[in-house]
Amino acid sequence: MSGKLGGFTAPLDVTGKSSLYGPPPWHFRGRSLTVVCDCDQAAAAALVPAPLELIPGAPVRFTIHDLVCDIGFGSDFAARHPERTTVREAVVALAVHFEGVNGFYDPFLYCDSAEEISVGREMFGWPQLDASIWMTPPDAVTGVKPGHRLTGKVLRKSGPVLDISMLVDDQEEFPETVPAFSTFYTMRVLPDPTDLTRKVEIFQSHMSDIGIHHANFGQAELVVTAPELSALNPAATGPARCNAIMWTKNRSRRIHSQKLAPDERL
Repeated sequence: MSGKLGGFTAPLDVTGKSSLYGPPPWHFRGRSLTVVCDCDQAAAAALVPAPLELIPGAPVRFTIHDLVCDIGFGSDFAARHPERTTVREAVVALAVHFEGVNGFYDPFLYCDSAEEISVGREMFGWPQLDASIWMTPPDAVTGVKPGHRLTGKVLRKSGPVLDISMLVDDQEEFPETVPAFSTFYTMRVLPDPTDLTRKVEIFQSHMSDIGIHHANFGQAELVVTAPELSALNPAATGPARCNAIMWTKNRSRRIHSQKLAPDERL
């Protein structure tokens, strides 16, 4: 090795400053629009890899985030580079458990940031796909009030993915028990270019410094369009919440690893 190339991840160069993202922790702040729905339990369970297990009866969470993330370079970098640290993502989350620890597993995740998609897939195993995502901002003067309409839309190359629309009312909490976990499980799949086998690893990540602020509630409309989500299309739409949110993504713990042949199913 020449010892001249620096940085945390590709691209490495002589300045050491060209890497697409830096190391954890990553700090997030922004807004979320979430709807929870009762979906087909068998369809949800089929998406959960062993040794994770679906929590019976738990609703599925559909969330769209509008965020600022420091991508491992700190808050001053985020403030100076909104073109790299502004990110929107849409998450489909299943409630699961492993050895007594409850958390969320996201079989589908859509994102509009190259930095987020790269670190998500390369490092943690989040199944992020590139997408165009929009979310109605709060009123610039009054904020979010009862009677306001908030909408989030996700679009990929193949067409619409999902839409969430929420009419804010005067509720002060979800009308049913909704999981609020700080633990997430991810599955990283690394193909080997020499023999096309795949290394499958599952990680457990604990988010810290979680804060939910300025929460508003209401009834949601959910339109699920993408073919990969069709099995989770709920028969009825549940309640929704919009809120400010913050969290820190830290290092992870590997809880499972196996090797798959090129045509082997998990």
